[in-house]
Amino acid sequence: MITVGFAQNEKTNNESMPLSAPVFLGGTKAITLTPVVGTPRREYAERFIPGEERLEDGELRVTVLGSGNPWVTRAQASASILVEVGNAERDILVFDLGSGSLANYASLKLSVNKLNKVFLTHLHADHMGDLLTLVGSYAKVGRADGPVYLWGPSGTEPRLGTQHFAQAIGEALAWDTAASSGPINPESMKIVASEFDFRKTHVVYEKNGVNVTAFPVVHSLSGSVGYRLDFSGLSFVFSGDTLASWPLVKASKGGVDLLIHECFPPAAALAAASGLSIERATIALNAAHTSPKAAGKVFSLVKPRMAGLYHTLLSVEVIPMIDSELRTVYDGPVVQTQDLTVFNITKEAVVARQAKVSDQLPPTPGEPSMAYKPIQPTPPAWWADERIPVD
Repeated sequence: MITVGFAQNEKTNNESMPLSAPVFLGGTKAITLTPVVGTPRREYAERFIPGEERLEDGELRVTVLGSGNPWVTRAQASASILVEVGNAERDILVFDLGSGSLANYASLKLSVNKLNKVFLTHLHADHMGDLLTLVGSYAKVGRADGPVYLWGPSGTEPRLGTQHFAQAIGEALAWDTAASSGPINPESMKIVASEFDFRKTHVVYEKNGVNVTAFPVVHSLSGSVGYRLDFSGLSFVFSGDTLASWPLVKASKGGVDLLIHECFPPAAALAAASGLSIERATIALNAAHTSPKAAGKVFSLVKPRMAGLYHTLLSVEVIPMIDSELRTVYDGPVVQTQDLTVFNITKEAVVARQAKVSDQLPPTPGEPSMAYKPIQPTPPAWWADERIPVD
């Protein structure tokens, strides 16, 4: 069981690396020297086992579905953060839905039917790539109770905003939707988008005791935001993609239990690991992303109970490099998140672990609350002559 002072170091092939090895290299623990902040009121298993641990009333459980980059690997899906809320409804909210993140969601044994609230930080493909799968494919495997509700920022012109994006996704799914009519509840293959002004810091969602506040961030193009979620005296902030920026610091006023902030490796390390030219890597870092030192500066200003890094290219070379640079300006608790890093947040403590999951687990449908009777569709007339008869 995890307790205060839980031993974190693991042996790795790189003896100079004091942190736990990443999961793809055989590690089993969160990449941090401080997996627990505070004194938990209950014991937590060393690894989070989906389906075996109840979410308590008043608790938040935050799981990184995608810790990675625009390119998807078997170890890192693109950006996505899941929040399970310990309210009566046991609400599920997801912040960004990058490619590969839904495979990680399925491995958590959570109801597909409850995954219908998505908050986008911006419209880069690595933050919304799995939205087509959620709307189109997951309606076929249990997400049956109605539309996907989507929140996202406006742009500097209508075509760059979330509303236009959602309409375009609907058009792109026109064949899928028509082909599924009859067996599938047509309401479950729709997107209902709520677009808000990216320039303002304001509450964009308020229901069942959960408040979500959006705030502008500095990334690539005007129209990127971060989010703060508040519930029952607990708070979680997600930066999305951004340079170190003041609106996030101001939105974090009053205390934050968990802040997950993006962090790119130094340009030379990014270029070496990704194949980008040093010029491209330098522009990517300086124009749109946060260096380890800059992330540490943000953490020192916000002073969260626990901090997390995401959007990092994970390797045994890059992880200690980022940690070393960040530690020049910040000495608080930090977790280098990877896919399926799990944070349990209560008033007493914040606990970070890795989930232990099955790689071949089908989606869990959950219990529908909306009745729908499937209808056998009428086949096209030409099929009668072209189908091969089978006894």
